[in-house]
Amino acid sequence: MNSDQVIQMENENMLATYARLPIVIKTGKGCIVYDPEGKPYLDFVAGIAVNLLGYGYQPLINAIIEQSRELIHASNLYYTVPQTQLAKDLISVSGFDRVFFNNSGAEANEIALKMARFYGRRKHGNRYKFITFSRSFHGRTFLTLTATAQEKFHHDLEPLVSGMSYADLNKIETVMKVIDDETCGIIVEPVQGEGGIFCSKASFLQKIREICDERDIILIFDEIQCGMGRSGKFFAFENYSVKPDVITLAKGLGGGLPIGAVLVNEKIVNITRKGDQGSTFGGNPVCTRAAQVVVNTIAQSDFLKNVIETGEYLQQQLNRTQQKFSDLIQEIRGIGLMWGMQIPGKAKLIVEKMLEKGVIVNAANDDVVRFLPPLVVGKKEIDLMVKSLDEVLLNI
Repeated sequence: MNSDQVIQMENENMLATYARLPIVIKTGKGCIVYDPEGKPYLDFVAGIAVNLLGYGYQPLINAIIEQSRELIHASNLYYTVPQTQLAKDLISVSGFDRVFFNNSGAEANEIALKMARFYGRRKHGNRYKFITFSRSFHGRTFLTLTATAQEKFHHDLEPLVSGMSYADLNKIETVMKVIDDETCGIIVEPVQGEGGIFCSKASFLQKIREICDERDIILIFDEIQCGMGRSGKFFAFENYSVKPDVITLAKGLGGGLPIGAVLVNEKIVNITRKGDQGSTFGGNPVCTRAAQVVVNTIAQSDFLKNVIETGEYLQQQLNRTQQKFSDLIQEIRGIGLMWGMQIPGKAKLIVEKMLEKGVIVNAANDDVVRFLPPLVVGKKEIDLMVKSLDEVLLNI
């Protein structure tokens, strides 16, 4: 099928919940994807921080094929080797005590919030409330949607889940206004992605950690987008000298396959009971085998060094673009290979114009252009993207 036929078939058969860009992606290699007609596109979105190792990474493909031949699925009523091995790998690299596997970021955050409420009820009896932060995004289940402090996601779904309060990122005084004796958990993205690439301050997260320790509140870091090497560290929390009680992972963990994980410390281990969590497909053998490849690749000594170097280069080039177009671009912000360009009211237009030039970028609302390339991106690809960006901005 050609691109027009694919688009027509989807329009006739699928529920229209996505405002898709007019591109059909058929295949990919490295940081390049191709449509059915063979036209190449340089991908600086990576499936929204999913395809960390790029497209067509042979060790990942080999692992998926080998595991598919051996065992595709078994119920969690039984033990499986890939799930157990991935658990060991993640515990080893993270320093947490246990892990639970599920299928997505929203599900991971839902489970993490449930764990915090279990802790609040079983340890303190009456605790059930949560604190989250402005511009956050934690998922589209009812609980995670309520935790998402963006009203546009709440329309026509009220009433939402009770017990959720919102504070402002990096403003500790707003946390103190909403915290009380019934607060069981605080969930925060160390680097907000969907909200527009906003980095938490180390001093802010450190103070939150102190407050949670003093009040015995569970601190959850949502690393769905900013984890798995994206920040230049294996886990984003490593940039802040703060270790939460729980972290959630998904997106890049499976290298393109659907998997989520919740890593917990001893506090959660000690209150967990059989039957508290469950998932038919969580810890799927093929997905966990793929995730082993991702984890072990990121853990290699030179991999994160390269992420830091290319991230710094991307920052430098974006800063140069800002200097050229200071009348349009308000700010460049980010970390590692996770960057945002603040350009009010023009982000979606820039995304469309970049696509016409064969470059895929993303808009976080209409004010921020988001850059999330595969972690294997090189300087030549960064130069090509920035060249196209400069050409687009010249005609805005």
